[in-house]
Amino acid sequence: MHRRSKTLYGVLVTVLGITLTACGGAGGGEKSGVPEDSSAKGATGQESPSVRPSKKPEWGPALAMGRPAPKLYEPQNTEGGKFEVTATKIVKGTAAQAKYLHWDQSSPGELKGNTPYFVYIAYTLKEGKPQVANPDLGAHAAALDMNGVKVAARPVVHSGFVEGGCEVPPVYMSWDIGETRTLCTVFAGDESNPPARLAWDTTDMTTVEDYMKAASWEWVAQ
Repeated sequence: MHRRSKTLYGVLVTVLGITLTACGGAGGGEKSGVPEDSSAKGATGQESPSVRPSKKPEWGPALAMGRPAPKLYEPQNTEGGKFEVTATKIVKGTAAQAKYLHWDQSSPGELKGNTPYFVYIAYTLKEGKPQVANPDLGAHAAALDMNGVKVAARPVVHSGFVEGGCEVPPVYMSWDIGETRTLCTVFAGDESNPPARLAWDTTDMTTVEDYMKAASWEWVAQ
């Protein structure tokens, strides 16, 4: 339980962030190593070698839910501080929840997912001091298949605040060393093609191989 002097509880009505895309990062201009689609094609109609690696990459060992990543991460959108990151649970939503979230499936480039996944991740500040108290830390998560391709992504408006989904978080004033907060983020996926791994994006990942060698959790939805 956080101290009352550090927390202001109430309804958070602002949009929490913009979806992480392959050409830009979250909050701090981070560059993601995750391809949007393994079958993306260039102007010639051929598959781009920058999207599909020359040989099939191999995943590192899968982490179980509740197990922290073996290294600390320093998200750029916190402007300081290194965090231990632990995926704690993934809750599979329903088509009715997806409809309530008003995903615009007719808009070009917008997600076509029919199934929301509510992903809970715990962050523990281990070193340093974040200058931003309420960053969108969920922007660093990615839902991938076994080829390293993104098969679920956060919608442009991705609060996930729906009955049975993500809860509205409290507003914090700062972080203390050793403090842990569990935050929820929503992904739009397709029930027929569920993700296989929940991975974490950092600025030192420039290829699919780099991404897949890093810590990731087995995608086990409740």
